[in-house]
Amino acid sequence: MHAELIAVIGMAMQTDTNPVPGSCFGMSPSEFWQAAHEQSGQRLHRPIDDEAEEAFWRDYADGYDQKSPLAACSTELIADVQASLGAKWHMVEIGAGSGAFTRRLAPMLSRITIVEPSAAMRAEFQRLWDGAVAVDTMGSKWEDAPSMDADFVFGANAFYRIRNIAAALLKMNDIARHRVALVQTIGRPHANPLTLTVDGRTCERERANALCDVLGQLGIGYQRRDYRIARPDGPGMAALIDWVPNRSQ
Repeated sequence: MHAELIAVIGMAMQTDTNPVPGSCFGMSPSEFWQAAHEQSGQRLHRPIDDEAEEAFWRDYADGYDQKSPLAACSTELIADVQASLGAKWHMVEIGAGSGAFTRRLAPMLSRITIVEPSAAMRAEFQRLWDGAVAVDTMGSKWEDAPSMDADFVFGANAFYRIRNIAAALLKMNDIARHRVALVQTIGRPHANPLTLTVDGRTCERERANALCDVLGQLGIGYQRRDYRIARPDGPGMAALIDWVPNRSQ
């Protein structure tokens, strides 16, 4: 099982905060994300209901790595992340879940802090953790996590419950000294797009595209690499979106 790099997309630093080409209903990218998040919460509850979210993870935590095999199948993607890391960095990981990505990145790191709101997934992380690297655990949403300092901020498919994505991305930019790297699965059935319906019209945006849209709105330059992922549950795709932070943003 492997990940095959198929596209590299870069965006130079910019400061334009007007709606980007392809934006929905004339909204800025961050406005679209927030409106789509709120509408999805009305339909599905999990994005906005902490108890419903925790109940889901209590049922899903056992055997998570087999049910959601992205980390195990993303060898080339992970190698590209590792190639960008400095020696013995401190990583803060958003929504570490079972630690599937954490375990693959740990050999490059000297310290790890995970920000994981689900008690069930924190327990699964601890059950599976076999690394020598010290791990600090925060039982918190990213939005509520305290200010901290790290070399590297990482997250994989951990953004679907974040309402104010612009503030969340700026927080990553502020905390990371050297690099931020985000992984987002692309395409059904493995990842649903952001969807917003207004006056009977529906606009969809892949979450990876929406993240890049908001980074562009914020004037944060990034590189995006897309990979084909050979998953046991069917072929898929994932984006690696990373950048060198500019703390003056």
